[in-house]
Amino acid sequence: MTRVLTALVLVPVALGAVVWAPSWLFALLLALLAVLGGREFFALAAAAGLQPYTGLGLAATAALVLCLALPHPAAALTAVLLAIVLAVLIAALGQPERMAGASGNAGSTLLGVFYPGMLLGVLGAIRELGFGRWWLVFLLLVVWLGDTAALYGGRAFGRHPMAPRVSPHKTWEGAAASLLAALSVGFALAAWLAEPRLVPLALALNLAAQAGDLAESLFKRGAGVKDSSQLLPGHGGVLDRVDALLLAAPVLWYYLAYLHR
Repeated sequence: MTRVLTALVLVPVALGAVVWAPSWLFALLLALLAVLGGREFFALAAAAGLQPYTGLGLAATAALVLCLALPHPAAALTAVLLAIVLAVLIAALGQPERMAGASGNAGSTLLGVFYPGMLLGVLGAIRELGFGRWWLVFLLLVVWLGDTAALYGGRAFGRHPMAPRVSPHKTWEGAAASLLAALSVGFALAAWLAEPRLVPLALALNLAAQAGDLAESLFKRGAGVKDSSQLLPGHGGVLDRVDALLLAAPVLWYYLAYLHR
């Protein structure tokens, strides 16, 4: 029940932000989500024995999201990326007493910036494209309905584990239910809009979303925890809620930038 109540609050808030929020507010909301998700990721890294530069990583995450989600000169993104890498290297040099773990600490910091930061920032970049708000609604429908079908389909029919070492409760039956739900969204909208390419796009988005779910499970398993945090009642943490979006969003961006004409 707690899970359902939280979803009833989060779903309309998320859709409302996607459709109606001004660009600056949407960018700030993405930056907040990315910082919260980055904080959870750095906590997972620390639980796994690493020592990421958390403060620097969170500041870099916010800057990267805002750069991606707001209109900017072409060189701005390159400048921000270079600044992030240089800042992390300088932070490593400033702590010679942690030399033995410098590569792991610096690497986990950069991954913590780019994993939730860049991949959530891509949602803002998509929104700035033509009909970007409605493409994001399509993405959310595919991912959310796929997630829901995987959960309940797996509970009802799950017999064969998909990746038992990474995520013991995920099954091939749940994955198939997720795929069918995503394809249903693709077929329905393709028929409504007379756009058949939405069907293979829904398929690609679902496969990426399921990979994103497994990727976060890998990080949690390595840290020995069930959820990334307890911020959202019944749902765990921010990373637990956006993990599927993190890999699906770049797939949609590539489609819109290079394939959609």
